[in-house]
Amino acid sequence: MTASRLGACFTVGAALLAAAAGCGGRPASVAGVVTMAGTPLENGVVTFTPAKGGPSAYGTITAGGRYELKTGAGQGLELGDYVVTVAANATPDQAAQMGEKVGREGIMPLLTPVKYANTTTSPLKATVKAGRQQLDFDLEKRAAGGGSR
Repeated sequence: MTASRLGACFTVGAALLAAAAGCGGRPASVAGVVTMAGTPLENGVVTFTPAKGGPSAYGTITAGGRYELKTGAGQGLELGDYVVTVAANATPDQAAQMGEKVGREGIMPLLTPVKYANTTTSPLKATVKAGRQQLDFDLEKRAAGGGSR
């Protein structure tokens, strides 16, 4: 192999390696805590939907109201403005306290107000910047007897 051909192969190989190293990464990472009237939610889903379209990022709410976003199978999300939705289902005990019944197929009623579960009615917004961000959300409590619909 000539020196010029070896140099060209090295350049192409280095470019491919650099491109592969950057694949799959997202420029932002978001985590936080979701509370309702100051009390951490113990289950549910947080979704960040891009205001200008594109793939949504989501995170499962775990103990202490914590969530971390991912897009598809990868951690993180793209930069920009997002509409944030939150939906958490009641436990059987919570449903009984709310005067709600278990829905068809055993689906529990929403614990969170329905306005937070819809991108057109959610008042929650976020601007995602490069790097790691902590974005916490405190939801208003559902009105007594307000139903989950």
